[in-house]
Amino acid sequence: MKIFMQLLVFTMTLIPISNASAQGVQQEIVLADSGDSLLNGVAQEVGTRAFGKHNIKFMLRTYPKARALYSAHSGLADGDAYRVFDLHKKTKGQFSNLIRVDAAYVSIYWTAFVRDKYKDIKVTGWKDLANYKVVGIRGNKTMEASMNKFVPKVNQSIVNTYEQAFYMLKTGRVDVVVGKPSVGWSYLEKDTNLHMTGKFQINDIYMYLHKKNKRLIPKIEFELRKMKESGELINIEKMVVERLAKEASSQNSITPPCK
Repeated sequence: MKIFMQLLVFTMTLIPISNASAQGVQQEIVLADSGDSLLNGVAQEVGTRAFGKHNIKFMLRTYPKARALYSAHSGLADGDAYRVFDLHKKTKGQFSNLIRVDAAYVSIYWTAFVRDKYKDIKVTGWKDLANYKVVGIRGNKTMEASMNKFVPKVNQSIVNTYEQAFYMLKTGRVDVVVGKPSVGWSYLEKDTNLHMTGKFQINDIYMYLHKKNKRLIPKIEFELRKMKESGELINIEKMVVERLAKEASSQNSITPPCK
């Protein structure tokens, strides 16, 4: 009997065990991001839940906007956390190693922030801003291109920060700030004479995985679709927006831009 038990124990040590147990740690996936506070917050929460269902630890690593794509394409990161549907068309196939997870998990859009005087204007697109003095934030090429197309140069201003933009709005130097709701809401809370109107240039946002991780794509697509159907994605976005608004409202009041 003793010999039998020794043989049994020896045999059991030869039976393969699961990858996760053998490694003793969770598998990890790291996606590149470009530091957008709203998208980072949503992507982190959504990714943690979706990949977590498959025992995969989800993390973000921030890069400058252009470098994020190159890092994901080269395999330095495991993919890119947030890009538009037609990334490959816009980049002429430059990042062919990246495969879209074909289920959008959040949408982004621009809105117009105005003073009392213009609170009733209807803004459905850039063309509606042609007759107003408009200020935007430097660095977003899509926004700058749209402004150049629809707003006369004499009516345009570009600044580095939202703080500068809203100071210009508050002091009457411009009529409209074009920006993200998640940032602008904090300024509206501080000043009841400011208002948000319109919703335009809407883009659905997708994760892209490096081709080395393509086996995961059907699984994550399935999880994201379930989260959308259940309303979980909407709840996550609201949670992140509320958190960012609280963080922003705790900062100092609007101050003049640097000269």
